[in-house]
Order: sequence, then C-alpha cells, then structure tokens
Amino acid sequence: MGSSMTIEEFSFQPTPLIGREKEVADITETLADPACRLLTVVGPGGVGKTRLAIEAAAEEGDGFSEGAHFVDLHTVGATAFPATIADALSLSLSGREEPQTQLLNYLRKKALLLVLDNFEHLLSQATFLADILRHAPGVNLLVTSREALNLREEWLYPVSGL
Repeated sequence: MGSSMTIEEFSFQPTPLIGREKEVADITETLADPACRLLTVVGPGGVGKTRLAIEAAAEEGDGFSEGAHFVDLHTVGATAFPATIADALSLSLSGREEPQTQLLNYLRKKALLLVLDNFEHLLSQATFLADILRHAPGVNLLVTSREALNLREEWLYPVSGL
C-alpha cells in the first residue's frame, strides 16, 4: 500500500516553495469554490504537482471539519486503492461488505479533503472517485496526475515547468 498521513504531517517541507505562489493561490481559490469538488492538478512528471497540491491542501484543509488527508498512490494497484484511502483515514476495513462500499458508507457524513497523489496509473479507478462525490457530499478531492481523469465532475488545473 502507499503511504498515508494527514496534510499537517506531510506538509513540512525542508525548502520554501519559490515561484509557485500564484499556482498555490489559484488551486486554493478553485478548491474553495463550492461547485468544484474534484480538482485534478495535471502535468508531466517532475513539474511539482505534488508539492503544489500539498501546499494548497495545507492552506485549504482548515475549511473542512475533518481536515485534509494525503494518500500517496505511487505504488498502489487497483485492488488496493480503496484500502489505501481507508488507511489514510484510519478506517479499518473488515467484514463481508466490499471495501468500496465500506469506504463510501464511512465517507457519507464526513467533511474532508482527500489529496490523491500519482493517480495516473489508476485511471481505471476514476469512476470510483465519481462514486465518492455522489455518496459523500462533504468530501472534496484534489488529485495529481499526469493525465486527466476524464470525469464529468472534474476540474483541471494544468501545470508546466517554471
């Protein structure tokens, strides 16, 4: 499974973010728009999508009663995807219900921001993100990916090199 932690635990960076203040402000402003529940920061590898998402989530996470949670999907396969999100939320999955169903039931009454990093290799799971948005009205998603998710609910924020 990927690593998971709250944004507060993950947001400490040893170096300041320089030259990306406008992008962080744009992402934060977009996340604050009630019409945007799924924002994908999209761009080639190595341009700083993760760092931008972390900075924006650290600023915007206070707007959610249960904060922001970071989920690194870099090494996560499709079958482990729901369990990895559950792990980030300290939710134990057990019983006969499918992991997706348990996660959706848990999220139904939550107000939080999920930051899903490195989603490009899980594009086949994008419809599950749409399910989250439908079943959990207080959950917003900030995704980083090299490719768009191509969901109707998706807002895109393209990033390129400095």
